[in-house]
Amino acid sequence: MFRRELIVQSLKFKVFGCHPERSRRVLLFSFLFLSFSFVFADNTALYNEANELYKKAEYQSAIEKYELVLKSNFVSGELYYNLGNAYFKTNQIPMAILCYERAQKLMPGDEDVEFNLSIANLKIVDKIEVVPKLFFYRWFDSVVNIFSCDGWAVSGILSLFSAILLFVFFRISEKELMRKLFFYLGLLLLVFAAKSFWFANIQYKASSGEKTAIIFTPTVNVKSSPVANGTNLFVIHEGTKIQLLDKVGEWSKIKLSDGNQGWVESTSFVVI
Repeated sequence: MFRRELIVQSLKFKVFGCHPERSRRVLLFSFLFLSFSFVFADNTALYNEANELYKKAEYQSAIEKYELVLKSNFVSGELYYNLGNAYFKTNQIPMAILCYERAQKLMPGDEDVEFNLSIANLKIVDKIEVVPKLFFYRWFDSVVNIFSCDGWAVSGILSLFSAILLFVFFRISEKELMRKLFFYLGLLLLVFAAKSFWFANIQYKASSGEKTAIIFTPTVNVKSSPVANGTNLFVIHEGTKIQLLDKVGEWSKIKLSDGNQGWVESTSFVVI
């Protein structure tokens, strides 16, 4: 359940804007570079400390270290995965599910994340049956989830660049056989690039468009309307995943994976 190494390429560091004056650009760039280096080194050290604490079964201390890394604006699927494992070991199941869900957004299709998430979901009260998708949609989702949004974007850019090179070779080649080979390979890569950008757009919309959350209140009465005295429709419990549809004041309209809908207080959940 535990991964020791941090995949550095998956880390994202947010650097905020600097003053636009030309005379200060070199100095500011140097300052930002050095600041990034120090912060990156500090967070790598914190991450490694958390890993060591996890191996020693000091899970709560490991959680504190992982959370410090997250507070420094470093985001990583591996980090959320390991944090989810630590929460699971301390029996903080809703937090474990939340972390696994966030890891899954950053690493779609990762088998370890999916497996641990399924194990954590076995420990919650609500066993909600997901409305099954048609075979075609399941197959399409499995293809789209091969890479993340960034992965598909990089794949598209590389394919497009390679296609342009092949078309250049097509123009300068004098042999008919080679011209045909370059042309059709370039055309194939061009189609693949278009598909990659399409899949990247789907991944981006899936991660930024649809809002989902995890219930953190032990027991929640789902209402028929956004008022405290509304009719109770059904009950859900902590750890349950919900889809957010609308918001009115302090109430949010939700939808479960089985299609049931209703209103809950916005303080009862944490957005993934």
